[in-house]
Amino acid sequence: MNGEWKKVDELLADDFLYTGDGAPAINKHQYIGFMRGVLCTAMTDMDMRFLRVIAEGDLVAIEYTNEMTHTGDYYGIPATGKRVVGTGHFIREVKNGKVKPEWQTTNALGLMQQLGAIPK
Repeated sequence: MNGEWKKVDELLADDFLYTGDGAPAINKHQYIGFMRGVLCTAMTDMDMRFLRVIAEGDLVAIEYTNEMTHTGDYYGIPATGKRVVGTGHFIREVKNGKVKPEWQTTNALGLMQQLGAIPK
């Protein structure tokens, strides 16, 4: 999230798949494209915190919060300048030091409410 895209590329396996919030899975190239071209251009000054981390075998489960500032267009919502908090969980399978698949759920409704796109 801090712009070290080469490091992100190195940490993800070539056959990495990301599945989030019921959407079809995307590959490594699509995932990095989303993170770099959508999330990190719309949201800046990110402060991601891992509240709980549980590991068992090759799986790592994480509950997180991500405080960020909405400074660019996000899914058609123009920049508000608001400081918002994204929350969710993800599970990563790690083999040979690389993330293979990742499954994530986010509180998308809560984020959209903070951005004013959906009434509270």
